[in-house]
Amino acid sequence: MNCDIVRDLMPGYIDGVISETGSSAVREHLEDCGECRRIFTEMKEEMAERSTPEEQAALDGFKKIRSRTLYLRAAAALGGLLLAALVIGVFLKVYVVGSLLEQGAVRITSAEYDEATDSLTVNGYMTYAGCRISRVVWKENPSTGARVDLFVYAAETLPFGEEEQEFSVTIPDMKGKVLYIVGSDYDNFRIYDWQNDHIGLMSELEDEIYERVNPGWDREKVLLSPIQGLDIVDGMEGISYGVTFLSGDDAGYWKLGHTILMQGELEEAAYDIWISLEEPHQILVHDYSTGEYRRPETLDYLFFQF
Repeated sequence: MNCDIVRDLMPGYIDGVISETGSSAVREHLEDCGECRRIFTEMKEEMAERSTPEEQAALDGFKKIRSRTLYLRAAAALGGLLLAALVIGVFLKVYVVGSLLEQGAVRITSAEYDEATDSLTVNGYMTYAGCRISRVVWKENPSTGARVDLFVYAAETLPFGEEEQEFSVTIPDMKGKVLYIVGSDYDNFRIYDWQNDHIGLMSELEDEIYERVNPGWDREKVLLSPIQGLDIVDGMEGISYGVTFLSGDDAGYWKLGHTILMQGELEEAAYDIWISLEEPHQILVHDYSTGEYRRPETLDYLFFQF
């Protein structure tokens, strides 16, 4: 900024009525220019001597008006930014991020487990029109490491946009786990169970437990119930089975899918039985009282009696 412009701005700078940008420019010039600094000092003294109470009052009033105007401008700018942020937030929520669908609005067409990678590929679609699948996420349920929850979100379709109503997602590390789809209505539905998908293997493991732990068990009155998830013992993956003894003339149990119906007096064993998935199958008895895993042949025969 040249000297002539700075000298023209000096009166307003002294009275404090020019913009902050102008004031900053004048200050910088005065720091570098000795002649303008001298003129500024003289002008400031002269204006102070000539100033009357009425002029000072008018100047103070002008400063207040200017300060209020700047405040209102800043408030209007801030309000505009907040409104823009709100509009953008609503837009992203409605058209990009979407909302969690109700469990009943999602249909699963297939759930295929890959034995080589232990991953599960789930395909499905939603029943709502005018929307599109915006994202599909999953996470392990903190209540049990053997359960994974699937969440499907839908967003409004943009004008001239495509209604993508189908989805396909691959979930890693599903060996031994169950998958539930969870909806916004707090309802959930099991769509995959690794144990049920490997019913042949589970039956083989149960048969081996009956034969090797206690051949004298009455299979109609001694129920082996697989515990969800895999247990790692001695570096090997395996399944743990709870043991329930039923007694009485009409004692017995019936398996209906995921449901087990039991009749008679029930007594839960104070241990569970672990069997490895790897062949030859290793069997260990987990004693609840000691927390130890022991081979069944090292335990007294009476240990397995009801």
